[in-house]
Amino acid sequence: MLFKNAFVYRLTQNLESHGEPLAKQLQSREFAPCSGIRPSSFGWTSPLGQEGPLIHEVGGCILLCARREEKVVPSSAINDLMREKIERLQTIEGRSLNRKEKQRIKEETTVELIPRALPRSKQIMGYIAPRDALLVIDTTSAAESELFIDCLRDSLGTFPVVPPQVREKPTDHFTQWLLTRELPDNLGLGDQCDLMDPETGASVSCRHQDLGTREIRNHIEAGKICTKIGIRWHGELQVTIDKDLALRQLKMESSDIPDDDPIAQLDAALVDTSMTLARFLPELFTALGGETSPD
Repeated sequence: MLFKNAFVYRLTQNLESHGEPLAKQLQSREFAPCSGIRPSSFGWTSPLGQEGPLIHEVGGCILLCARREEKVVPSSAINDLMREKIERLQTIEGRSLNRKEKQRIKEETTVELIPRALPRSKQIMGYIAPRDALLVIDTTSAAESELFIDCLRDSLGTFPVVPPQVREKPTDHFTQWLLTRELPDNLGLGDQCDLMDPETGASVSCRHQDLGTREIRNHIEAGKICTKIGIRWHGELQVTIDKDLALRQLKMESSDIPDDDPIAQLDAALVDTSMTLARFLPELFTALGGETSPD
């Protein structure tokens, strides 16, 4: 699959821009590297490479790519320089600095060190599937997912999306599946889960383990609930689902992707990913009591 993780959102209105008009709107937030004292940057780059267009459309899906760049100053460097400045100032003035003065010096020290820091960057891919009213973002971080959506809203003026809502608590179903080992059609247990005691906060993480064992049921009978579960769908898709319906560790059992042309690879992987999720998500939501209207 093209994506290893998926934060999923429902479009609540039709996407008005497509093709070239959409690409032009995204230019207002095209990625620009960090400079000077600017500690971070987030903007659009081409899914096809540095010189390519800002969108890539395949099979009715619009592929987007954002780049996030941050200048990170090690806390040890900030603390060392801040300590030197505080000691020097206290010696000159013959007094101890108060907390507010020390905080101001820390902020000034951070600003001073940012231009010298080396930036680190990463790409965040996402696609819009207007036909399925879906936005899917490949990230493990809810904060990065929100940055992606905020950048879309800033570029387009408006971009109304909401996380999918199901009628029943996912954790109730996850817990019941582990307890009874009875899952809806086409779904089977994977090999990992997270269990948590809602009263004490005690947690257990199980990895590469048979989830049908007595040990797992003992934890549940002792009061723990399942907050994350690995499942298999149709025997072809492996995925871990958390209580907020974020999908992680997406993996297809088999996938025929051409290995010659990079663009052909990308196109085939995007079609494979979008079609798989378009089929899987409705079945998952049905298994969790059904999806409520985004309105």
